[in-house]
Amino acid sequence: MKYIRMFQDVKKEDVSVVGGKGANLGEMFNAGLPVPNGFCITGDAFDEYMKRNSFEQQLSAYSNRFRSEIAAGQIWAELEEEIAECYAALGQNMRVAVRSSATAEDLPEASFAGQQETYLNVVGKEQLILAIKKCFASLYSARAVAYRKQTNFDTVKVSLAVVIQTMVESEVSGVLFSIDPVSQETDRMMLNASWGLGEAIVSGKVTPDIYIYSKKQGRIVDKKMGDKDILIRYGATGIEETKTPLEQKGRFCLSDKQALEVFEIGQKVEQHYGSPQDIEWAISCGRLYLLQSRPITTLNKTTERQPELSTARKTALNNWIEHCPIPLYPLDVEPCEIIDKAKSKVFHELGVSIGSELSMDEEGILSFSAGAMHISPRIVKIPFLLRQFTNYSVNSLNTDRAFSKIKKELNKKSEMDFPRLSVSALVQQVKELMNLSEEIAYIRFRYNIFPSVAVSKLLYPALHHIDKTINEFDLLSDLSYKTWELNVALRNLTAYIQKHSELKKAITAIRIEDKNAIAAIRNDYSDFSAKLQNFLNEFGWKSSSSYCAFGSVSWLEDITSLFSLIKALLQSDSKDLENSKYQVILTKIAKRFSAKKAAKLRKRIEEIRRYHVNREESLYLIEMCYGLARRIAFELNLRFPEIFEQPKDILFLTLAEVYALPAGIPDYKNRIKVRKANRLQNERLWNSLSLGGKQDSPNILTGVSGNRGFCRGRVRKILTLQEFDKMQPGDILVCRYTDPSWTPLFVLASAVVSDTGGPLSHSAIVAREYNIPAVLGCGNATESLQDEQEIVVDGDKGIVRIES
Repeated sequence: MKYIRMFQDVKKEDVSVVGGKGANLGEMFNAGLPVPNGFCITGDAFDEYMKRNSFEQQLSAYSNRFRSEIAAGQIWAELEEEIAECYAALGQNMRVAVRSSATAEDLPEASFAGQQETYLNVVGKEQLILAIKKCFASLYSARAVAYRKQTNFDTVKVSLAVVIQTMVESEVSGVLFSIDPVSQETDRMMLNASWGLGEAIVSGKVTPDIYIYSKKQGRIVDKKMGDKDILIRYGATGIEETKTPLEQKGRFCLSDKQALEVFEIGQKVEQHYGSPQDIEWAISCGRLYLLQSRPITTLNKTTERQPELSTARKTALNNWIEHCPIPLYPLDVEPCEIIDKAKSKVFHELGVSIGSELSMDEEGILSFSAGAMHISPRIVKIPFLLRQFTNYSVNSLNTDRAFSKIKKELNKKSEMDFPRLSVSALVQQVKELMNLSEEIAYIRFRYNIFPSVAVSKLLYPALHHIDKTINEFDLLSDLSYKTWELNVALRNLTAYIQKHSELKKAITAIRIEDKNAIAAIRNDYSDFSAKLQNFLNEFGWKSSSSYCAFGSVSWLEDITSLFSLIKALLQSDSKDLENSKYQVILTKIAKRFSAKKAAKLRKRIEEIRRYHVNREESLYLIEMCYGLARRIAFELNLRFPEIFEQPKDILFLTLAEVYALPAGIPDYKNRIKVRKANRLQNERLWNSLSLGGKQDSPNILTGVSGNRGFCRGRVRKILTLQEFDKMQPGDILVCRYTDPSWTPLFVLASAVVSDTGGPLSHSAIVAREYNIPAVLGCGNATESLQDEQEIVVDGDKGIVRIES
């Protein structure tokens, strides 16, 4: 044929004939890779089309009118006959994808990907010819012309070939990078996956599931679930965009086995080309197809590399990850600074000024510093100031008064009908909630955390007389505080379910991501629904990350993680705690000291315990502030569809920008786009902690002791709240972090190992309550350990040993 090449006749060297896209598809097709069949209209056919229609004389006048004229041009009989013949060879009225393929496309120096048009679900010869002419016209779109100028291809003769390929009606699709484009580590591959056609990912309309594969280890070392809000699929003609069903949003769209199959074929493609590849793929009816491969053109750009974190910065990041396990969105940054401001205010009262650790630039890129410290002359007054700071009566009175007032205000705001408020009124409510969060944080630090730490240090000499191993955390055992009350309430709720076999059967059978099934259970079992609602009224604002104001999700907003936790607890025996550590300490005090001194010690210890109760209460109040602020933010998201194209786009504005919404709308849409693109860099920063974990040997992980003890058992890696029901009694819990919503898993765990955390962390406190070994801050536990592996957790030495 004169103007067309079938895939079987195309090789990678034919870029000048069929463009980069066509050349790569032909190359893979002939290498025996699973590429859907098709054919290419050559660049010569395009040149002939432009000449026959007298468009060559207008090439200096790029305009929408010129594009329209090209799309309306005439195709001559010989080319039309060749198109009809090749199309018929694919099958009767076959659905095809019609893709532009610039003859300079997908070269190592630049990727022309996305600069010309693609038309999907094209059926019939007439529609096919119309799509081909539209592809021809797309070479002269403003976007394509600007790109060629930017990449210095505007002076190069660029023609346009067109690829016609059998459509794959994919259930799942995505992009595979044979070298991680973020970390640029040659050992790692990155896979992005979403439901439906790959257009959802390529166009940036969804946050996909992400899988990271280590070539050396031959396994998936990390994965993160994306929101996958949008699903693109075939319509009657063309494609249509719909909301992804909740059942699909809440689960990974690939099994590990399927993901490994994609990684395996990606390695074959990379080996075939001898260079890193960006590969589009799809799965249809259980079969994997390759839709495109091109060189990765963004490697070795040093400006995109994440700098190595110093020890001080890693310490700061470790602390932030404990409170904010997912990277902060731009809208989360200022609320975190508000909390920091409250803490810094207390330090300032003691004569110490501490700089902020966290910062974000205009493009939404996060960074950390060690937090510079400056000492003022006021520091000499600390011995006198400590007497004020540790006055329990004053601290308790100020806390009780403030909390009582704040609870009333929050309860009043929770009854507001936000959709009825004006934009200005909504913004004002957010400001008031942020002010309340700052007030709560100040009470938390000034009247509870700081005095608690000071009193603990003052008690050490006396306590070490009776036991040199006693620390301040031992004084908190057997204590009823908010998180402990949550745990008891949840266990009571689970015990109720255990007594009702039909209810238990219904809950055990549901997929936890199926919100409709959960709603049906609440509707069918009214007594259970009432008990569940009482639980949510008390603890429903507990979220996935305590300091993450807008990016987190509470049980009231998404109940699926709570049901995952309930399902996990239904597998465990209802056991009571037998932690008498505190009573043992009191007994030793009574034996070692006089009655007067013992009474004084007991009094101070009770103060410390009460401080801890207030500390926990403050966190729940802050989370209620944040939960209400999220409701308002997402209501504002609905009010400005011209700015926010997706349901959570408001997360990519700063708090100050949200406050400015009523007054005017600057270039918010562009800011959102830029910050969305940079979120991957922030994810890399968060993940950098796990990349630098210390290992004394390949089979040893080192961390810090969260609780003493020794345990041998099997690994159960839990990365998300939705995975709670994987946990089995006796498993060793391996995770990146824990917060209070994870507490009930400690009922099942025989030990805990985490990437982040330290002796002050939630994991450590709860591990001591349950008296199970804990090794925390390992850095790379979730990367190094896999489900079912046998490990030894040595809480005394702070190490984890891999046995198998």
